[in-house]
Amino acid sequence: MDSTPLLPPIILFESPEFLVLDKPAGWLSVPAREPDPSHQVVSQWLGDRAPFVVHRLDRFTSGVMLFAKTKESHQTANRWFLNREVKKTYHLLAAPVANTPMPSRPAIQIKTPVDGKPAQTLFEILKKGASALYLKAAPLTGRFHQIRAHAEEAGFPILGDKTHHGSPTFSASDGSIHAVPRVMLHARSLTLPFGEFVAELPEDFATLMGLI
Repeated sequence: MDSTPLLPPIILFESPEFLVLDKPAGWLSVPAREPDPSHQVVSQWLGDRAPFVVHRLDRFTSGVMLFAKTKESHQTANRWFLNREVKKTYHLLAAPVANTPMPSRPAIQIKTPVDGKPAQTLFEILKKGASALYLKAAPLTGRFHQIRAHAEEAGFPILGDKTHHGSPTFSASDGSIHAVPRVMLHARSLTLPFGEFVAELPEDFATLMGLI
């Protein structure tokens, strides 16, 4: 990320029990273990308005997040996730590693354990270019960095994901080369027992996706 000021989160829904927002890339979900005053943190931005984070997104992952306003609603939301009553959908931009062909199937399921725990992700190809892919991912379990690890396992690491060998540059369909500004992963939708919430594709994501 460069020094351009970050956009603020967007409130998608609010009730006496819950708050759903669209987190821009660059914001931390909660304070880091070693706080940096230059960091912008969603939980601090919300303050007492919704003090309980139900699930987190990585700093450079954008998209839908759920917060609870009371201890009771926090416990309720935790049960939803534990009982798999919540459906999460992510969108991502990825590219095959060197000497690896483009996937031939429209859908790919990865079941490789993450951190020794069972994990399962379903990928669906939405758009295929000469050197990159636009995909939808449905994590059927909720392991840390699951989608990023499974994308690498499938042979197409997420663009900008240095930890999992994602490329820092992107080759557009016209052959031009573009720098990747961040991990190109977006929490597109979150379906809860009381409704579905969708975060629009951020400008940086939509721009690269349009070049595939």
